[in-house]
Amino acid sequence: MPKGYDFFFRDPGTVDEIRCRVCGTKCRVERNAYGPTGWAAAMAKHSCYHDKFTCPHRDKEWHKNALKLVKAIEETPSKRLAKLMRKDLEDLLRENKREDHE
Repeated sequence: MPKGYDFFFRDPGTVDEIRCRVCGTKCRVERNAYGPTGWAAAMAKHSCYHDKFTCPHRDKEWHKNALKLVKAIEETPSKRLAKLMRKDLEDLLRENKREDHE
């Protein structure tokens, strides 16, 4: 999954909290992690210290489907389709986030 939706890298200590752009859940944080922060950095064998934020739901199937909807909403030129997809996304999140708290 692409970073920027449900996982994020930030300079150490610069951000207290990040919420998932897919489901709105507070991300887990790993402070002062060391390693590459992307594909190009990994290929160049470039590592640095960073804080890594990850949504606790990102590996769940419902979250993967929600991410697909978020990306489709961003990409569609149709306001009507976007509105329908937002409703589907709201339903999906409501159903699954409730189950996670039971």
